[in-house]
Amino acid sequence: MTLDIEKSAAPLMWMERWLSEPRLRRYLDVCQGDFARALELYEWNLDLGAALMKDIAYFEVALRNAYDRMMRERYVEGGNWLLDDQSPVNRELPRKTRSGSVRDANALNRKAIKDALTPGRREAAPGSVVAHLPFGFWAHLSDRAHERVLWIPYLQRVWPRGTNRAELDARIRLINERRNRIAHHERLFQSSKAELEPVAVDRIIVDLLYQLVPEGSWLLSDGETRVERFLREHPLDAIISSNCSKATSTQERAIQDYFAMWVTRDFSRFDELFSPCCRYEECYGPIYEGTEELHRWIEHMLAIQHVMAWDIHDMVFAADGRSVTVAWTFVATERESYTFDGCSVIHFDEQGRIDSIREFEAKHERRFPQRRKEGAGQ
Repeated sequence: MTLDIEKSAAPLMWMERWLSEPRLRRYLDVCQGDFARALELYEWNLDLGAALMKDIAYFEVALRNAYDRMMRERYVEGGNWLLDDQSPVNRELPRKTRSGSVRDANALNRKAIKDALTPGRREAAPGSVVAHLPFGFWAHLSDRAHERVLWIPYLQRVWPRGTNRAELDARIRLINERRNRIAHHERLFQSSKAELEPVAVDRIIVDLLYQLVPEGSWLLSDGETRVERFLREHPLDAIISSNCSKATSTQERAIQDYFAMWVTRDFSRFDELFSPCCRYEECYGPIYEGTEELHRWIEHMLAIQHVMAWDIHDMVFAADGRSVTVAWTFVATERESYTFDGCSVIHFDEQGRIDSIREFEAKHERRFPQRRKEGAGQ
């Protein structure tokens, strides 16, 4: 269905009543105040969410059934693992927070199970409870608090041997976060975090679902995910203002996709984004020339480093149409965790591929040595 904005002489009034002024403003800003384009963009955003939500639904069902099947097979201490008061998801699980206080890591789990029980019935069919538990419950089971009581004795057997629990947990939480944004009808395009871009999330879903159900080939069509196919058939460039050129939009997506690769650890599309003769200068000195050197560097870093986030704060597109300056914050763990800010000057070749990157680092912590203290100098 396509809504006809021309039916109203005052589109701002009825669109604000419908969407609210703050929500409408986000779409109008992207479309330079064009109401028809803003409405088209809103519908496009809903359709994009529907495409991604379908794959999320496939994964959610596979995840909960795999976990439930494993627990029913191996949990023999009591009754059903969801209904037994002493099971790893029900019994009290004290954990110390960063502030030093103690919380029960299973408090939310018990509430979710209670809410999933059929009202007015003491006995509940376990299968019904499984079906009514929210995705957040299943995402919560691979967190650090449950590593010893759930992951090691039970859930690690669901995944391929050697699966890193922390990395898996981060990926499932990304899916859950994006699911919640879709459910609340939030904007899905131009995400502040590259790893939350629908394309990146859908690739994670495909990868994880294949690990649970190797026969699930329906999620890919000619190598494309559902979201990639939707974006190819319904490009955002066709909707937003002509002031945002196709080249600019393509460069932005390429940069976001590359940053997301370090978080998802999926570099399968790297050679599509980078020129074979590209030059990469890291902020602390090393230089890599050509994709062969870059692949060796990436393999080395994946073995010693886990990137928790690489958040983009701003992109400035140069007048030459080829260069983009990107401001960002990088968070990773090697032997210990670290965070720093920086910027990258990224250049694209005539084919739209990245042919050079120069990185510059800045301290993440800020201070104001010349700021006067209150009352000083009086």
